This record gives sequence, structure tokens and C-alpha cells, in this order.
Amino acid sequence: MKPLLKQANGALNNLLQDAQLFQALLDAGQDGLPLDLKPHLIGVSFDQQTLILQLDESIWATQLRFHEPNLLGTFQTHFPHLELNRVKVNILPQPKEIRKVRQVTSYPSTEDAQEMKSMGNTIRSEGLSNALKNLSLRAQKNP
Repeated sequence: MKPLLKQANGALNNLLQDAQLFQALLDAGQDGLPLDLKPHLIGVSFDQQTLILQLDESIWATQLRFHEPNLLGTFQTHFPHLELNRVKVNILPQPKEIRKVRQVTSYPSTEDAQEMKSMGNTIRSEGLSNALKNLSLRAQKNP
């Protein structure tokens, strides 16, 4: 069991080191940007000699292009072993929160509501009786 834990610990340690590296890359990238652009740079990585900058929305890509030379210079200074010589911008849209809006599309007429209420009083099934009574209340809530 201990060798397995050591292997898992080694894998977790490697993941932690990778996370720290990518956080350091992100921090270095954000440090070279104006305040309004910083939060939109959500990831920095590299592929061979290409610095990859990841943004959350495409609208910020144009502004980022103005800062590419400075960013590339910063990364060349801080991480010379990477030998980066070009920049690529990727857009990684963040999922938006989906809100369900419950809408009542129609309300029963007053006559229908009264009939549902009286049916609800005569039906033996408690669940169906309550459902009819609740449905009849929608006529009263009709604006």
C-alpha cells in the first residue's frame, strides 16, 4: 500500500508543481496588463516557442494585441529557457449561469377556477384534490 501512496503523492506533487508553474505564468502575464484587461487574461501557456494567451471574451483580444510585444519581452526576460518568439491568443469563453424563469402562460377563468375548486373538494385523491385547488388559486392571482 505504501508504494501506491508514494506514487500517488508523486503524481499529486507533479500536479501541484504544474499548477504553480501555470499560476506563475498567469501572474507574469497579468502584471504586464492594464487593470481593466487583467481579469480577462485567464490562462497563459506555451507550445514550443509560442506564448499562448487565453482570454475569456473575444472583445478583449484587440486590446491585448497592443500589449503583445511587452508581454513577450516580459516572458523572454523571466523565462529565457522557453525561447519564446511569437504570441498566439485563444478565446476560452466562460460558461454563463443559466437561470430558469418560471412563467405561467395562462390563467384559468373565474368560472373554471370555481369548477376546479369544487371538483377538488369532491375528489378522494388527496394529491389530485390539492392540485386542483392550487390551480384554481391561479385565477385569483391573475393580474
